Amino acid sequence: MADEADVVWMYTPSFALAIFASILYGLIFLYTFYLTVIKYRAWFFLCVLVGAGVEVVGYALRCYSIKAPTEVGPFAATLSLVVLAPVLIAAGNYLLIGRLIRAVLPPSTGHRVFGVPARLLTRVFVSSDVLTFFVQAAGSSVASSVEWVGPTANVGVKILIGGLALQAVMFLFFLAIFSRFVYLAKRKGLVVGDAPRGWEKVVVAVYVSSAMILVRCIYRVGEFAEGIEGYAFRHEWMFWVFESLPMLVAIGVFAVYHPSKYLGRDGGKSSIRAKGMEGGDSEETAAAELRPQHRRDRPSN
Repeated sequence: MADEADVVWMYTPSFALAIFASILYGLIFLYTFYLTVIKYRAWFFLCVLVGAGVEVVGYALRCYSIKAPTEVGPFAATLSLVVLAPVLIAAGNYLLIGRLIRAVLPPSTGHRVFGVPARLLTRVFVSSDVLTFFVQAAGSSVASSVEWVGPTANVGVKILIGGLALQAVMFLFFLAIFSRFVYLAKRKGLVVGDAPRGWEKVVVAVYVSSAMILVRCIYRVGEFAEGIEGYAFRHEWMFWVFESLPMLVAIGVFAVYHPSKYLGRDGGKSSIRAKGMEGGDSEETAAAELRPQHRRDRPSN
């Protein structure tokens, strides 16, 4: 039996739950792989697939670490992978906002939300996601290099908290922009006549996934801010409720409502080109294409 002084875990982790989570994440990864790579060949959505794969590896290493509780390497690896994987899932959400705006809203809107063009929105959010990834990776790397204890680890944790906090702020901004887009499309009826059928289901998936990632970000900020002696670090149930379950839903919702099922293999780009959106139709043509979502055209007398 391992000496308790050498055990790296702050609580006694459940091996059964770790196995169960590994299986669930593995099944969702395999189904998402089938949808993304084999059925739809949706290369634009590979970031979510890779994120799901990272989660699987992270939970597999958790299983190993539980059985080898004195080994620092597997413990540091599972902690780092599970912390970083959601950044890739977030990127999948960010990539969808520009595609939805250009595929659903008419050219007369300039494909802008709050005055910001769709292309720029995608670039801003994806760039912020890349930045948060490197910040979190740097913090995690520094902290794990000294076994998450000591002054150097504290510096790494602070860097990690900064990355997580930035991710949470950008998600709030993203949800504000996305909600405005939904308002224009549904409440104002600014939907181009041949918008992809079922785009509303992609909206539901983005909302659910984003909300779950935001919950998880807030939890992680609080956990690391408390420190290694805090309640969250020393009680396993919080990990399963606020990390594992939200991310399972955040990934799984795209297995149910895969974007390519509704937007096409290329995520709506062919639909955009077919409607001349990228070339910029006239406002008169665009106005003729508009239709409210909630009513049918009335027959003329």
